[in-house]
Amino acid sequence: MTTIAGFGHCLPEDVIDNAALSAEFGVEEAWILSATGIGTRRCVAPGETVGDLAARAALAALADAEMSATDLGAIVVGTGTPDRQFPGVSAEVQKRLAVPGIPAFDIHLASIGGLFALATAAALCGQYGPVLVIGAEVMTPVMAREPRVKETAILFGDGAGACIVSPGDGAVTIDDIRIASDATFSDALRMDFGGPLVMDGRTVILQANRKLQSAISELLARNGLSPSDIDLFLFHQANLNLLKQVGGALGISPEKVFVNLDRYGNTSSASLLIAMSEAHAAGLFRPGTRSALAAFGAGMGWGAALLSFK
Repeated sequence: MTTIAGFGHCLPEDVIDNAALSAEFGVEEAWILSATGIGTRRCVAPGETVGDLAARAALAALADAEMSATDLGAIVVGTGTPDRQFPGVSAEVQKRLAVPGIPAFDIHLASIGGLFALATAAALCGQYGPVLVIGAEVMTPVMAREPRVKETAILFGDGAGACIVSPGDGAVTIDDIRIASDATFSDALRMDFGGPLVMDGRTVILQANRKLQSAISELLARNGLSPSDIDLFLFHQANLNLLKQVGGALGISPEKVFVNLDRYGNTSSASLLIAMSEAHAAGLFRPGTRSALAAFGAGMGWGAALLSFK
């Protein structure tokens, strides 16, 4: 049995609202909100790094799990925006937690990196013990690169989420988790070294819609469940219109779909783990209920997981 022992997240204090973007790009605030569902995004302060956010989220997860860093058997970080080419964000977190001797590595994938890190941890924890999983991104500095365009600048924010994946019994069980990739359309979402984010929005939305639907459908079918058997759906927080399309196609009641992108924007690989942490803190992981997770991102990669709560 594999469980999640604790959750945590970290969001920068600085805020980018739609008024600022409206003034910059000469568009209406209402258009930004209708196109994305996003009202505000968090932004790192000058000198604040992805390692800072990751370390704070890690400490919050350890505190929630009532664990010490010395209890950890590994550290896995999903990110598309490391501070440097190498070593990764995981090395910075390991240094700050002062836990030498355990494996620490990054999964360098935007948007899907958090779920891939979670799946990797679920596979590793039986051998290594508790695994610290982090999804951390600083997207706003990337959005500042030229050419800066409204289609991507209005979407992204910064943040980090974390959890502790452990072997054995616990209140939050990972009942099933699967990940997959298909690089056929991988060039539709890419970022070269030092370059801007390049996104073919139409292709990405089409692929995300299809893959998120199939990921959830296959997850439920494998476990003999239907959407009505799931109490809470947690998706990568990409775009509110996408979440509505996926939910509607699957027959999911809107009140069952967790949403925080209206406050934080798309935080890429951090978004699913931030959503999990906030849902946990809000008491939405109630005993006797189930939650389904799904994400899509660079690669193109996708996946889904089923959680149950005691």
